Amino acid sequence: MADRPSGITPRVDDGGGPIRFDVIVPPETLLSRLRRFPVSVVVAVLTVVVVVSARMARSEPDFPHHPPVACAALVAVAVTTVLAERALGSVRTVVIGVAAPLLAVLTTLLAVTIGSSLGEAHAEFAVGRPLFAPSIIAAALLGAASAAMPPQVRWRVRTALWTVVLTLVLFAGHGSDLTRALATLLGTAAGVFVVGRASRPDPGTTRATAAPSARTLVVSALIALGAGTLVTLVVPDPDGVLSPFADAMTDGSTALVGVLLLVSAWLLQHGRRIGLALAVGVLVVLTAVTADVFLIEPLTTGGMHWQGLGLDEVEWQVTLLGAWIVPAGVLAAVLALHGRLVRGRFRTTATSRADLVGMLRDGDAGTLGHMGTWHGNAVWLHPDGLGAVAYRVRGDVALTVSDPVCTAGHRAAVLSAFTDFCTRNGWAPAFTSVHEPVRQLLAAEGWTALPVGVESVLDVTTFDLRGKKRQDLRTASNRADREGVRDEWTTFDALGAAHRAEVEAICTRWAADRRLPEMGFTLGGFRELDDPNVRLMLAVDAEDRVTGVTSWLPVHERGTLTGYTLDVMRRGEHGMPGVMEFLIARTALRAREAGLTTISLSGTPLAAHAGAGILVTRGSALLARALEPVYGFRSLQRFKEKFGARHEPLWLVVPTPLHVPRVARALAGAYVPGLRPKHLWALRQAHRSAQRAEVPAVAPTPTVGAAPAVGAAPAVGAAPAVGEAVDA
Repeated sequence: MADRPSGITPRVDDGGGPIRFDVIVPPETLLSRLRRFPVSVVVAVLTVVVVVSARMARSEPDFPHHPPVACAALVAVAVTTVLAERALGSVRTVVIGVAAPLLAVLTTLLAVTIGSSLGEAHAEFAVGRPLFAPSIIAAALLGAASAAMPPQVRWRVRTALWTVVLTLVLFAGHGSDLTRALATLLGTAAGVFVVGRASRPDPGTTRATAAPSARTLVVSALIALGAGTLVTLVVPDPDGVLSPFADAMTDGSTALVGVLLLVSAWLLQHGRRIGLALAVGVLVVLTAVTADVFLIEPLTTGGMHWQGLGLDEVEWQVTLLGAWIVPAGVLAAVLALHGRLVRGRFRTTATSRADLVGMLRDGDAGTLGHMGTWHGNAVWLHPDGLGAVAYRVRGDVALTVSDPVCTAGHRAAVLSAFTDFCTRNGWAPAFTSVHEPVRQLLAAEGWTALPVGVESVLDVTTFDLRGKKRQDLRTASNRADREGVRDEWTTFDALGAAHRAEVEAICTRWAADRRLPEMGFTLGGFRELDDPNVRLMLAVDAEDRVTGVTSWLPVHERGTLTGYTLDVMRRGEHGMPGVMEFLIARTALRAREAGLTTISLSGTPLAAHAGAGILVTRGSALLARALEPVYGFRSLQRFKEKFGARHEPLWLVVPTPLHVPRVARALAGAYVPGLRPKHLWALRQAHRSAQRAEVPAVAPTPTVGAAPAVGAAPAVGAAPAVGEAVDA
């Protein structure tokens, strides 16, 4: 046998098929990675050398800022160089990093020279002062690199960058601050030119992703005012056009105003009404104080006149007027836009639910779409009727219920319009338990995606009970036939009074036996069974008693019923071992006979897959292990493995990584609204009991004879696992 090439490893198919060879690509070495970014390496080395040399010489780099600021600026240069080189390439990074600051310095020098010769006060103040600082390079490179970022990230970066740059220009007013603003403008323009169309809004994007919203602009203005007033206290010799703020108040009052404006900006960013009241109150006081000091007092004392004044005197009086007009203008903007700054109220309407049911039949909402019709969800309809999104709001987070209800061609437009709707209402959108096509659309705009579960989808066209892997299913089916257990495909409305009572007793008994409260949101219970569109597959024994309950949600695609999704799984007290395997297998066979294509066993929360990172995988495993004694997520996944279903990842997609803690809290409130400290204590006790009994945290895989009874709910951030925990 000939030797196989190096780097190729044989792999035998589990089903006994032919030997396949996998090519193993050696991991990229650190040295090869560094060679790809030579400019970043050089800048990083120079940064370390400058800082270390300054420390050894018992001095600090000062360009001309305070030493810690200079060190931070050097680090910023190194970081932005990495971003720019990865986005634009090495040569372009060098050109922009050198040319933009150089042109900015020369332009500022020319402006200072001309202005000082004309007697302009700010120009005369800047004569002889440094016009360069390391942060100028960082600002130029960050502006250039932003052109290659996804739309949402791009506008966030640019908004933050220009807020900082303009705040320093307006309040500090040094020559280097003007140079920094010019370098930022030149760098951004160069990035747009290099990247081309990347900086233009993509078709179908909304104001929420293609440009800053009204809330973002108001919040940025408040941050600029708040930070600017604080800047006047720490920057030596502030000479910006708004620096007179510091002259109108004491240092203590100036610091208090700055802090309160920053707090109000943070509250308004989250849509809090108290933030609006705080911003209005501070701006009213600030406007009144500056008007009294810079306008009323000069007018009453005769200190304001325009005749016979030189250029610098006229400029100074205009500056004083500006110091009053700016906070007054921001106050007017806050009052005019107050309806768009406060978080909207969350309401549900029956009319929207009826519209959603119709769209579910005609559109393509995926396997989990029918969950959007459940109680507690609101439905947002696209203004042009392109689709709908089912969601609910917890705190300031709008949690969607899986994929939007629309066709694939309208999906991007619906996602963008819904995001814009959330932004106007002050909510952070979180697309929960969405499939890969939705993740790809949002990830292209810079959203952050986290894997939260795995959905098991069974192709019923090829499903049967033959083969070794289906032994448990055959055994359960044969046992049901021997014991006279029949499967009954029906709806809740069609049940007789006796069977209704038995179904209710089975569902409520299961919930009562849990140490933690039954979860909701995307987890159905007894209430969700009473729906004419939901089918039930019941196990009825020889004595006509219901001993097992499963419910199935319809899945439509463009007006055609294509399958069902498993929701509730509950085993009765007298249910035979293997009753769940029996019911699911019979449902798959019935679906095949009816000409359907798939059935979904729904998602398993916290089940890692190939797309998950190391930290996410370990975190999910830790949380799943902690919740296993009560909800049994890991045993549920093993239970589903016996049906031979394919796995599809489910994602939680949020605007930025900073939104993850907020969304996690919102998910906790949505899934377990009645969670109390006593429940967490019960979970801890259950985990300890499992350890003392020397039982693994993972419940044994249910086999025929183990009588699984499934039905729980996912943990925080989990995908909708309908049919959840497995009791052995």
